[in-house]
Amino acid sequence: MANARACETCKGRGWIELRCTKSDEAVTCGMCNGSGVLPGGRDCSGCRGTGRIEVRTVEQQKCLGCLGTGVFPVPESL
Repeated sequence: MANARACETCKGRGWIELRCTKSDEAVTCGMCNGSGVLPGGRDCSGCRGTGRIEVRTVEQQKCLGCLGTGVFPVPESL
């Protein structure tokens, strides 16, 4: 396994992140309390003037490039 190197797909972690946005779920923005406007009349930078922030999830999935080992090529012992 002398030629093994960090997997390029997962950067050697053995897993990748799947980021999803749940469009049907949102929470009130805490920066502007749901108004969409900051003091001084500017659009809120937290929610971009909408007053709501979408709920995002991050899930980890085993990397298929290295089978979760973090190295490539995958060791023959697996």
